[in-house]
Amino acid sequence: MQTVKFLNTAAYPQGIIKILLLCCFLPACGGLKLVDISKSSTALKLTTAQQQTIHPKLKLIRDIVEDYDFEKKQLEVDYQIFRAGMTQRYYDRYESGFMDARSRRELNAFRDEARKFLKQREIYLDEIKDIVEEVVAELTPEQRVKLTELKLPKLEVPVMLQRDPYNDLRYIPSHPLGGVNIF
Repeated sequence: MQTVKFLNTAAYPQGIIKILLLCCFLPACGGLKLVDISKSSTALKLTTAQQQTIHPKLKLIRDIVEDYDFEKKQLEVDYQIFRAGMTQRYYDRYESGFMDARSRRELNAFRDEARKFLKQREIYLDEIKDIVEEVVAELTPEQRVKLTELKLPKLEVPVMLQRDPYNDLRYIPSHPLGGVNIF
């Protein structure tokens, strides 16, 4: 009986190690990306004529993604600067957090910048969609099936511009029988 317990305890850490290794390597193997030109062209098995027409289009998609990432980082930096300025003002002349004209102008300027960023994102997405459609037109039916397995670039919206999924849970109305939160 003791030998069975010993074998189970000895095998248990090895099982955990195997699971942890598997969990670490699965996300790293994430699949081929369309913008990785050399790997995607070998996965699609492109001919030389196809490579001459498709490679510049894939480079264009990669450039669009890089431009978007740069603009996204710039917007995040601008947001951090804006937030730092807003929090500093609470310790300034207006202790209650009253918005003066300057802070209102800064808020409106940041909102305009965020709107421009989102409009530019839509333009980038349309360009990528058009380029991918051009690439699909150049491929054979077997290559189109393989193209669906490749990861298309995603232009993710920054966290600060996303809607808060927990916003509805933050407001707890008062109890209908009266009083404040009788729970």
